[in-house]
Amino acid sequence: MKLKTTSLLIAGTLFGAAMLPAQANNEAMADLLKVLRDKGTISAEDYNMLKNAAAADQEKTEAAQAEVKKQVEEATANMPVIETDGKLVIADREGNWEFQPIGRVMWDAIDTDEDDSGAEDFHGTELRRARLGFEGSIYDWGYKFEADFATGGNSGSSSEVSIKDAFISYGNKFNDLAYDVKLGQSHIAYGLNTKISSKYMTFMDRPWFADSTVSPARESGAVFSLAEKDYRWLVSAGLTNGEIEGGSTDSNGSTFSARASFVPYMQDKNHLIQVGLGYLTKGGGDDFRFRQRLVSHKDATRHLDTSTFEIDGADAYTVDAMGVFGSFHAMAEYNDFTAERTAGSDVDITGYAVEAGYFLTGESLKWKKGFTSGISPNSSAGAWQIAARFETLEIDDSANSDEADKWTVGLNYYPTKNTRLMLNYDKVTDLKVDGSSVNYEPSALKFRAQAYW
Repeated sequence: MKLKTTSLLIAGTLFGAAMLPAQANNEAMADLLKVLRDKGTISAEDYNMLKNAAAADQEKTEAAQAEVKKQVEEATANMPVIETDGKLVIADREGNWEFQPIGRVMWDAIDTDEDDSGAEDFHGTELRRARLGFEGSIYDWGYKFEADFATGGNSGSSSEVSIKDAFISYGNKFNDLAYDVKLGQSHIAYGLNTKISSKYMTFMDRPWFADSTVSPARESGAVFSLAEKDYRWLVSAGLTNGEIEGGSTDSNGSTFSARASFVPYMQDKNHLIQVGLGYLTKGGGDDFRFRQRLVSHKDATRHLDTSTFEIDGADAYTVDAMGVFGSFHAMAEYNDFTAERTAGSDVDITGYAVEAGYFLTGESLKWKKGFTSGISPNSSAGAWQIAARFETLEIDDSANSDEADKWTVGLNYYPTKNTRLMLNYDKVTDLKVDGSSVNYEPSALKFRAQAYW
């Protein structure tokens, strides 16, 4: 009977220990064997035999685990690392290269009121942006390609695919400075509102002057930038020659652009003030036209319009400021563009915009490399933001002078860091067309659902 009891106890000990991790297994077995020996259930000889067997089993187990770990490490040594935090990035383990598919979708619902201007109201929807592309790096070299498949693009008149970014870049660090050179089509070195991505704009539409012929966004050429490592100051310059269309640029006039920004005050990235300025000059020989819709991308009539004329050249400058103070932010920009007619007087187009926003849920506008970026909600309930903007634009032309003011109020909801729902109301005031005040003031109620990756 004692032999049977001893055998059952030993078997139970071995079984229970087998259910534990390797280290806990050995420690539990050693403790149980000591108890059995001290109680006289097993002899000292049996105790030593079982203790030595357990130690040998542990060594075999650890050796087997080490071998499996080695085999897994060898098998996965050349496999890429995949990051999925709000984006999909595939990179090698040494950080020598990475690849990221990118894109954005923006669907708008729009209801305009032309206020008896004679133009037709718009009540409908629009796929404003549908972009697909990729970006990445190979050692110190970078690349990016992105195209917009939404019909209409910025002009609203073309159904062709629009090339946005298509460039190769080289970037590195020199002491505490970071430098970068882009060759291809990219953002030129000019403007704040123009360069802030549509993914991160506070409102559905940019100010009238931004991303237009008086503050161009992307052109094909070379752009160089130099910045302090924490981007407390940034200078950039570019020499470009129009946008890529059909594989090449049609423009014969070159554009030189330059921009500088600096941060005179920074407590941290959520409490700072940044000031910027830019200069742009264009060569002659091109036809020029500035025209802009008032309240939505689907306005039937562009009341602000210079008509088309040939220019000997053009000069422009912009001054901007941005402040972030926790959940509150403010931004202002002034743009002045002068086009020199080949025949007739110059045309001066000036505009400015001032905006302010506040996160009701405590988030802060994200500042990144001198511009704004996306935000991450503080909770799973998402983030809420309210905002307002006032803007004005004036076309000073002896033959065709236009002027307008506009208010925009907005409500933004961020369910996640990559999605946003937007509600905007735009109202034009003090509108002058062809030098005369008019009695209509168009308005629009607009909604957007957007996602990006």
